[in-house]
Amino acid sequence: MLAEVADAAPSADEQIDRHRAREVLETVLLDLPMDLRTVFVLCELEELTVPTLAALLDIPVGTAASRLRRARESFHAAVRRHQVQSLRTRRMMR
Repeated sequence: MLAEVADAAPSADEQIDRHRAREVLETVLLDLPMDLRTVFVLCELEELTVPTLAALLDIPVGTAASRLRRARESFHAAVRRHQVQSLRTRRMMR
């Protein structure tokens, strides 16, 4: 029984990777403009649909969809920039 619990626990490397991923997520989200961050969090993390988002924010469905598209694009671009910076930093440390 104890061995099963030990096997299920994440390794130190996995814990570090999760912590780094969480830090990147927080940094990238905080860098998004508020209107894009709001729709991204509500749709991607809280799993609201675009029509529900539109009703909640009292905006047209097309506007909600457009903001979500822009938010996703901005989020992915920021993650890619962070990955490039991280690779450069690692190379410089060698």
